[in-house]
Order: sequence, then C-alpha cells, then structure tokens
Amino acid sequence: MVAMDGAHAEELLADLDKALAELEQAAGRGWERGIEGKWTAGEHVAHIAVTMAESAGMFGKAAALHRAGFLPSRPRRGPMQWLWVHLVIAPGRLPRGGKTAARFVPAAHPKREGTLRELQAALAQHRTVTQSLSAPERDQLWTPNPFLPRWHYTLPEMLRVHAIHARHHAKLIGEIP
Repeated sequence: MVAMDGAHAEELLADLDKALAELEQAAGRGWERGIEGKWTAGEHVAHIAVTMAESAGMFGKAAALHRAGFLPSRPRRGPMQWLWVHLVIAPGRLPRGGKTAARFVPAAHPKREGTLRELQAALAQHRTVTQSLSAPERDQLWTPNPFLPRWHYTLPEMLRVHAIHARHHAKLIGEIP
C-alpha cells in the first residue's frame, strides 16, 4: 500500500494509471452491455471520467490559488472524516450501494472513443497538477470532497480515491453477464 502523501504522488499516479487500465479492460468486454436497470459498462467508465474531470478542475484551481498565495489552510478533520480516510480510503475499500450526485450520472449510451479520451484527459490534468508541485505542496493542496463538501481531500488522497473508485466500477462491470 502506497502512502497517501506528496512524496509518494508519482506512485499514486502509477496506481491510478493501472486502475484505469483495469477499468478499460473490464469495459472492453461489452461497452453497451449492462444489467437491467443499472449502468452499462460504458456508463460506468463515463461516470469515472466525469468525476475525475471535476476533481482535476478543482485541483487546478486550488493549485492556482496556492501559487498566488490565496489557498486557505487545510481545514481540520473531524473524527468521522478521519475514520473514513484511514479505514476506508487508505486501505482501498469502497462500500457498495452509495448514490451518486446527479452531476456525476453519465449520459446514456456514451461513445467509447470520446469517453476514453475524456478519461485520459482528466488523468493528464491530475498528472500535470501533481508534477507541477513539490511534495510538501502536494500535501498542502486540498479541495472539498465532491460528494460531501464539508469534508476535504488532499491531492494525494484524491489520487487514491480515484484509483479505488475505478477499481470499484471495474468490479461492477465484471458482474455484468
């Protein structure tokens, strides 16, 4: 398990690369296939792409604020968020059954090539932000949790979150008959 800190960001990016490759491979079996009433494989990938694109934009803005000296100090964490990060995110577990926010629901029947381009573009944005910062700056950079805005993630934590999330959806795709 790679530490979720700025010094290990390159390793976290490599793990995210691997997780996205696993997601693409899982979806390769049948982009339009799905379980009745559930997302198709392509929709799972599109969901990951849209969540990654939003966080990439948020971290890009946070990096600009940091460079300008206007990024507020990282907020303190309460006990529930601390538990979530250390007992769920750090070990790489994502519980099933969560509802996604409406803005993260994928469009029906996304096109494979465009969706995969969007996924890689979001990954490239995360890589650009990550590589533009020193290890301590990566630890200072934070944004609100997209699902629970009163919580937050650091950049290294978000890289782990995306890898876990991609693997979670790859597993769901694997359950499609």
